[in-house]
Amino acid sequence: MLRILTELDKTILLSFLVFAKGTAKYIPEEFVISKFPIRRRKAVKKYIKKLEKDKLLARHVTKPSYKLTEEGLKKALKLLQEGAQLWTYR
Repeated sequence: MLRILTELDKTILLSFLVFAKGTAKYIPEEFVISKFPIRRRKAVKKYIKKLEKDKLLARHVTKPSYKLTEEGLKKALKLLQEGAQLWTYR
């Protein structure tokens, strides 16, 4: 069963989608983490591991790189189409 995605999960999925330019290309973990504020980097690293457990990200066999799985790509594209619903209800 898939857990409910937090805002940080959604942001990480969208960042992988943007950095891979909509393809299933491997992105280095440190590159993605470096784009977040310093205070959030530890949490981002933890949430990347959670997304890997949820099978939304796939880890490269030899390198510390990740890519969106088929399910992760669908979820990220859906988030991109819907927009951030929590931000609209202020």
